[in-house]
Amino acid sequence: MADSPLMPERDSGDRRDSGDPRAPGRAALVERFTYWLGRAADFDPEGLSELVSTAELALDWKQRVADGALTTWRTVDIESFLMGWCPAKLSADPADCVAVPVAMGALMCFLEDEGLLAPGSSPLEDLVAAVTGLTDDFLAAMGDRSRFGMAKSLFAAAADEGVDPTDPAQLEGWLASFNDRPEEERRRLLPDTALGTVPPVPTPTLLPIVLPPDDVVAASRASAPVLAAFAQMATFFGPGRRLTQKGNVSLADARVLVELLGTGDVMDTTIGDRTFKTTSSDELPGLRLLFAWAKKAGILRVVHGKAVATKRGLHLAEDPAGCFDRSVDALLAIGPLTSQRQPSRWLHWPEVDRLLDDVSVHLLAGPYGVEGGIPLERVAEAASATVFDTFEFRAGTELVRDCIGADVVDIMDAFEQAGIVRRVGADPAPPGRRRFGGSVELTPAGTVVARRLLAERGYEVPVAGRFVGASAVDLLQGTDDDDFAVVDAELRAWRAARRPEEAAAQMADAARSVDDPALANLALAALAEIGIEVSEPYVRALAADSPVRGFARCWLVDHGLAADDTLFDRSDIDAFVDVLAHRGVTMGPEAVVAALEVVGDHRSQLAVIDQMWRVPSPAAEMALVVLGEAHPSKVVAKAARKARFKRRSAFGNGSRT
Repeated sequence: MADSPLMPERDSGDRRDSGDPRAPGRAALVERFTYWLGRAADFDPEGLSELVSTAELALDWKQRVADGALTTWRTVDIESFLMGWCPAKLSADPADCVAVPVAMGALMCFLEDEGLLAPGSSPLEDLVAAVTGLTDDFLAAMGDRSRFGMAKSLFAAAADEGVDPTDPAQLEGWLASFNDRPEEERRRLLPDTALGTVPPVPTPTLLPIVLPPDDVVAASRASAPVLAAFAQMATFFGPGRRLTQKGNVSLADARVLVELLGTGDVMDTTIGDRTFKTTSSDELPGLRLLFAWAKKAGILRVVHGKAVATKRGLHLAEDPAGCFDRSVDALLAIGPLTSQRQPSRWLHWPEVDRLLDDVSVHLLAGPYGVEGGIPLERVAEAASATVFDTFEFRAGTELVRDCIGADVVDIMDAFEQAGIVRRVGADPAPPGRRRFGGSVELTPAGTVVARRLLAERGYEVPVAGRFVGASAVDLLQGTDDDDFAVVDAELRAWRAARRPEEAAAQMADAARSVDDPALANLALAALAEIGIEVSEPYVRALAADSPVRGFARCWLVDHGLAADDTLFDRSDIDAFVDVLAHRGVTMGPEAVVAALEVVGDHRSQLAVIDQMWRVPSPAAEMALVVLGEAHPSKVVAKAARKARFKRRSAFGNGSRT
């Protein structure tokens, strides 16, 4: 499937999906370009296909490497693609590249002719002139090894030594021998550009998390499915079972183990009216994985052609949690993806498999610290981005993307067996078929081990808890400038260190004493997270007599603990102003109008508005602005604008507190 996979340098630039949001996507552009090209000139099918493939390559470059704006093209983009990216990463002889400038010129004419060339693009005549003027230099650059990137340089060197870069076995053997050569020889074969200094990669910093309690982590470790499977394997193999000459489990033992371990493998697959006999246990990916995994984890060992259970394996049931980290490290050592692969299968791309094995830990950064996990498709998108950054393919982009998605399913299923992740809501599938869809979330044990693994790979993995011993006021004020995710993590860590009643009492006191309305509302939100039943008495006390009584009344109504009419107290206009401000901030202008309707008819509303201008709180200014712009009654809206004018006359543009 891969076309001499190229391994280019990573591009860390910004890939914004800019340009006209109404412009068609890449697939639609390619389809329209194909139709346009067929009408514009008389091409033979092979020539048409070559031009379309080249245009698709340019669009892929624009989408993934450049700025993402598929219909915005400037002369600098033409130069970057033809003179920068192609010579460095496109493996093709210069003689085979004549169609590249032709396709680029045709693509520019197509965009202009179809009215798709976005504002900000260079004029068509400049774009075509850039293509024409660079054609000779482009063809020369495609053969200039000083311009080659790392991957292209490697394949050129392999070809020089008689290796067919399209033959995976030959290429893999040559790369292995190349890596064993002295550095001086490697530098002789590769240009300076390929062995140049790689710019430092910024250290990724993840959001702080709240570590699960130790007892929860221990229980999670002990319940990892693979540990139960290891214990059964140790019992089954015991003093030893004979392996095949190739070191595989015998077919007779495989039939027993597939059922015993629930590997999901299907023996003797039937398709239609034909049955395809299983001839080797190596054809069973689930069993293949577990057998390699058990050996690497020290559960089994091979002695004189037999698989034998080790002491560790035989005593695993006594302390399964103690083997958790060892089993995770063993899985990563054998490769969560390559350990499931049979090299003789038709769909075999070992270079991509190894890359995905290498980045499998990085894929855990997505669900790390995210309650409820993230959709599996987002994990697959991250993996696809890495693969497309590293390789070039002749196969269609969508086909490759689908294959990568299947590989990610296999990796996540292996991680689920290891007890690192849970796959939630995956599509049901018959035995032997992949379960797509759903989300991926870390288990408690997975959270802890992912933190270790990500830290080993250079991530900053802070733990929330800066304010565990602080007061609720210090917590709210100390996190005031932090991102919401950081604040949420610190609040969860703070709550976890206290009994619910204690946390509710302290947070209610903070809501009463902080001066900032935003922090007061954050305290009320924290009270909801602590628990509605626990927090209700404290919020009722705030609603009865506190500076935040208006906000507290909204809290009670929003949680179904009070009726809407409790939001308004005719003798307490100051609190009602806070109610209106709360509704405006949390629900929008229509909610402010709806809250004012609690007062009564328009005459009653006018009376309240006439009192609101006297309230010194900044909330009064905001509420009057919203009512003056959004109230459907012209009379009430005019009264709000008039009250706002009177308020500004009394207090100026600022407000007194």
